[in-house]
Amino acid sequence: MKLSFMNNKAFLNLSPTRMRRPVFALTPYLLLILLFPALIGCGSEESERPNILLITIDTTRADRLGCYGYSRNTSPNLDQLAKDSLLFREAYSTSSWTLPTHASLFTGKFPSSHGARYDPEGPLRLLNAIDGPKGWGRYRARGLSPQENTLANILRSHGYRTGAVVGGPWMKKVFGLDLGFDDYDDDNILTVSGRLADDITNQAIEWIGRKEGSFFLFLNYYDPHSPFSPPEEFRSAFLDEPLTRKNLGTPSVKNALYDAEILYTDQEFGRLIDHLKDIGKYDQTLIVVTSDHGELLGENGRFGHGATLTRQEIHIPFLLKKIDQKEAGMVVSNRVQQTDVLSILLPLAGLQIPPSAQGRTLAEVLDGDADYPIIAEVYPLELESKMGDFRVLLQGDYKFTWNSLGTRMLHSLSQDPQEMVNLKKDDPERTASMEEELEKILAGLPVPLPAGPAGVVDDQTSESLKQLGYMEDAKKNE
Repeated sequence: MKLSFMNNKAFLNLSPTRMRRPVFALTPYLLLILLFPALIGCGSEESERPNILLITIDTTRADRLGCYGYSRNTSPNLDQLAKDSLLFREAYSTSSWTLPTHASLFTGKFPSSHGARYDPEGPLRLLNAIDGPKGWGRYRARGLSPQENTLANILRSHGYRTGAVVGGPWMKKVFGLDLGFDDYDDDNILTVSGRLADDITNQAIEWIGRKEGSFFLFLNYYDPHSPFSPPEEFRSAFLDEPLTRKNLGTPSVKNALYDAEILYTDQEFGRLIDHLKDIGKYDQTLIVVTSDHGELLGENGRFGHGATLTRQEIHIPFLLKKIDQKEAGMVVSNRVQQTDVLSILLPLAGLQIPPSAQGRTLAEVLDGDADYPIIAEVYPLELESKMGDFRVLLQGDYKFTWNSLGTRMLHSLSQDPQEMVNLKKDDPERTASMEEELEKILAGLPVPLPAGPAGVVDDQTSESLKQLGYMEDAKKNE
């Protein structure tokens, strides 16, 4: 069943300090959220608040899940969750790599505001943290400011037990994403493949068993990130030919192994959901399943992510299982973004949204403009990419792309999903208008809070990052 929405004209009310959420009439959705604290009891014990489970499945494209129409059976357990959830068909990340997107999830801010990204002025001098060529001395990075008010911070201040189990090198504590968590488990990230999904699920189940009262648990399943090396029993699930050294790097094999990684992760996710049901906590748990970003899998001859902002890199899955499940199984056409997660979850838990949040509530997403603008940013190091910085604006049927080297692109989302035909010359007025709108939105965002002191990347993290290709071998760059 698909939800139909009135096309109320949402708007961005920009101020010098922040991007405010749109103002709407009191619709049934908004009334439900405003009345939620009364429904659960204003004087209720903190332990009666719903549990919250937030999951990112790293590097997972929306179009590779069955509930989003994929033909391969990669996600039976996620597909089952979708029947109990709202499925947002048009969900987008704020960037195309792990650190800035997770920072957006946790703060409700865009990368230009939270500042967790590569940054030449950042406090972390890369050569102080990793081995690299002399040229890297001019490159710096910054993690999330310790002054940020994160989702975990807010929930912990209201009595929630907060925990996280993460699987990827960019999720290590040194990058600041552990703010507000009582327990932040970033152990066992030992190889290029990160931490396996069964370890994530095992530790999640163990953590839940140790906690009393309402909990907030964040999990980062890392397996769909390259290099694609699913466990042996999943390796041949979608292969049309035997796996050999000769065909290992071919697009068809890479795609099959990527799908197998999703299938393996889905199995471990299903094991966690079964456990919640077995212990009677599933119905009392708000669940969000999404991704940090997507992945290029041979489109235009390219693989990977983090250098550009193609649709394949920023279109992500987004499932929301509520406690009441009144909209269970419905498909939402209106756009949603990672910045909305904090503002969606807090009211559903009976809590207020901080003024710093730049996202929208569930009511505002559902009742708002289906063409609400979406923005994303990526600022790769020159050592990673020679293509420059990218920013995009999605509005209506169009996607505008800005590039720091002077390229401007306009694509039709419906007619040209592969982004092959640049309409800039055919529609110069729209191109100019969308560029102006993008500049206006970004200019209206507050600057990042002061970064923390330079962190120390341990040898284990450094080696993992270099193996992943984020940090190339020094000798290759001298």
